[in-house]
Amino acid sequence: MLTGRDGLLAEARTALVRADGAVLLGPPGVGRTALARAVVADLPPRLFAEVWITATEASKEVPFGALGRLLTGGHPALHPALVHSTVLAALAERCGSGRTPVLVVDDAHLLDGPSAGVLLGLVQARAVRALVTARSGVPAPDAVVALWKDAGLSRLLVPPLTEDAVGALARERLAGPVSRSTTELLWQWTGGLPQLAAALIDHGRDVGALVRDTDQWRWRAGLAVPVQVADLLDRELDRVGRSGEDALAALALGGPLPLSVVEEAASPELVADLEQLGMVRSEQSDEQVLVRLRHPMLGAAVRRRMSPARRRRVSAALLANSRRAPSTRGPYAMASALWAVHAGQPVGPQELIRSASLCLYADPAASEQLARRAWERGGGARAAIALGSALVEQGRTAEAYEALVAAGRHAEATGDPAAQVTVGVALAGHRAWVGREPRRAYDDLRRLRADAEAAGDLAGRAEAAAVAVLVQLFGGQAARALAGARDLLEQAPPPGAQLRVTLASVAALVLTGRTEEAVRVGRAVVEAVERAGSSALPYARGMAGAALALAELWRQPTPTGPVTDPAAGRWPLPPDPLVSGLSHTAWPVFDGYAQRVSGDRAGAISRLRDAVAQQAGGEGLFRSEASGWLAVTLAEDGRPDEAETVLREHPVDEVALVPGLGPWARAAVAVASGRRARAGELMDEAIVVAHASGCWLVELGYLIYAAHLDPVAGPARYADRIAEAIGHVDAERLVTAGRAVIALAGRNPTVMLEHAHRLMDMNMTGEALKVADEVGRRAGTADSARLAVDLRTRLRAAVPGDPARVAGLTVREAQIAGFAARGLSDREIAEQLVLSVRTVQTHLGRAYRKLAVTSRRELSDALRLAA
Repeated sequence: MLTGRDGLLAEARTALVRADGAVLLGPPGVGRTALARAVVADLPPRLFAEVWITATEASKEVPFGALGRLLTGGHPALHPALVHSTVLAALAERCGSGRTPVLVVDDAHLLDGPSAGVLLGLVQARAVRALVTARSGVPAPDAVVALWKDAGLSRLLVPPLTEDAVGALARERLAGPVSRSTTELLWQWTGGLPQLAAALIDHGRDVGALVRDTDQWRWRAGLAVPVQVADLLDRELDRVGRSGEDALAALALGGPLPLSVVEEAASPELVADLEQLGMVRSEQSDEQVLVRLRHPMLGAAVRRRMSPARRRRVSAALLANSRRAPSTRGPYAMASALWAVHAGQPVGPQELIRSASLCLYADPAASEQLARRAWERGGGARAAIALGSALVEQGRTAEAYEALVAAGRHAEATGDPAAQVTVGVALAGHRAWVGREPRRAYDDLRRLRADAEAAGDLAGRAEAAAVAVLVQLFGGQAARALAGARDLLEQAPPPGAQLRVTLASVAALVLTGRTEEAVRVGRAVVEAVERAGSSALPYARGMAGAALALAELWRQPTPTGPVTDPAAGRWPLPPDPLVSGLSHTAWPVFDGYAQRVSGDRAGAISRLRDAVAQQAGGEGLFRSEASGWLAVTLAEDGRPDEAETVLREHPVDEVALVPGLGPWARAAVAVASGRRARAGELMDEAIVVAHASGCWLVELGYLIYAAHLDPVAGPARYADRIAEAIGHVDAERLVTAGRAVIALAGRNPTVMLEHAHRLMDMNMTGEALKVADEVGRRAGTADSARLAVDLRTRLRAAVPGDPARVAGLTVREAQIAGFAARGLSDREIAEQLVLSVRTVQTHLGRAYRKLAVTSRRELSDALRLAA
């Protein structure tokens, strides 16, 4: 559990050897005792001898209670004036002559006053070297505080582990690589407390919650409270009393809550006390203060010991408050139906269905519970669809199909044609996303659309048409999907269908090369769903943001990517507070692809492995993209065997947003295996598929890739077709890469270098390196050769391996963090890199989180320590 503590270990040891000692301060579970043991373990035994004293709640009630083992005469009978000399004599006897006594006092905040006074006297007299541990955030005897304020002991704060340190701890205990998403979960669940993290890792391995998947350890279960730490957390909870535990119960059931809500369950003074104890933390969010538990494992401990009566009482209070001041989104909207169920209060089927949809990805088991209750209470087809979605998310696809079939029979028996169409559309979606048969699903939807039109069911017709557009889009037919979307939008469909086809049109516009229009439409739809508030599901709002990010990916060097819940990760979400108490993380499937585009292969591989595992479950709309992009990146990294394994275990199938993805992935494997001729054939196949689908942006990407397969003849062979594709594509980053290939065909080193520099400015390090390498081979003068070497050196310094990247930062995050560490303001950085201030702030915020710092002052040290 000393992973990530090297610096503290060295500081504490130096303080003991060269000065009078140190005080280690930190929250419970942070590993103060383990750190103290490691410090004294390496002291030379011929020079130092340690004596341990542990203070407890029981010893605190007795004068000199903590010093009992050093008071040979028995402390009740000993005069206080003699205690100091008696302790000195006992230490001399235990340590022997010639060795310096090291007095280790564990949990010094629990010392009784007289014992603390003796300790302070020993330190002030320099009779001992002292190593003291104490809990932060709780009162301690004045004499203990005086140890660092007056007596000169070094005050060393023992912080929680960083995310990277938790990952290192997990790798050490599991003896293998750990997925990035699992590291994020372990870190957030435990608050970076090594005692909790180690216990959770061991528990997960023992019960099978941690499994080896896609060559990494991955967490595949809900959060649990290991037996090893249950007592520790229970002791903390025992200290807060009934009112305090009610406040904690509200947070455990409702996620982060407004301060006013928590203060209704407990007085403002008690909330302040809970924050001082380190059990809750507050943060400013928009125009209100949100309060959340210190870490989600504490919430799990609260729920574990929560009686049915307390759950009912607290849920009723939360529900009453939400009805008095309803929130348009966030924890209230997601949890209100669950609160009603816990409180035993009536709740209508429509509210149950909505809540089931809201918690579908975050808690599919709860979603199933709510949807079943809605079905039993007459929720009809919509309830059955919600139930089917929850079952699919849990991998119970056969049950989901049966639930939809049963709903169809019910609609037929009751003579409800609209419900029959609704269920039919859901069954077609099941065939497309679960059965992976988009073509047959599209035929089903065409029949349903015709049936609905014949019956005069305009809403059903629009619903079938909207899903048909999505099926075409994810069947690799972006141009046709775009035409269908525009046709439907001209008919003013209902809001739900309108939102879906508009989102589909944004993605289709990107794939067909019209990114400027895609950005314009994407921004409009994001603004629309934000205005819609509670009427727009978070998954629709999240997908709107993801569609806009996709449009901006090929236009901006560092687009702001979508975020997700680290516990699920399959779907993008808006940045509302999560009811789980976790913080958002980057959406792996997008983040991995964006890092691949920027040249960060290591980062891309890590994120795309997560994406493959996440998309393997549920509907997995982006399953093909995750596995195809991972295989390509692994192959480019010289790992064709791993790439082939990915394609074999997670094949690219018919549900793929990107046409020609399968041949491209196989071509990348062929290149890495030395079969360039076969790779060329496969790339030509991918180009034909992309062209037939009307996806000019995808075709241009494939043409660029194919041209680089043969650096000598390839650029000239594909230059004309690249020029034609550029005429249909306005994505600046990709167009720049295409023009660089045309420059390679021209064989002018000066022009080639200019394009390499443009690619570097566009944060496309991999493409820039390809061009720079060619310049080096073709340089006609000493100057151009020197410039090529200089450029390649700078480019290779930007790829994974530098200190900041080892700490988990992307190329752009490392670049911005470096500028910030040198004192540049956000605006100065933005001007230097030709970015918006908002983009700089976004990347700097991510760098802060990854490096576990909160200010520019700490950045320099954090980057230095990462080296």
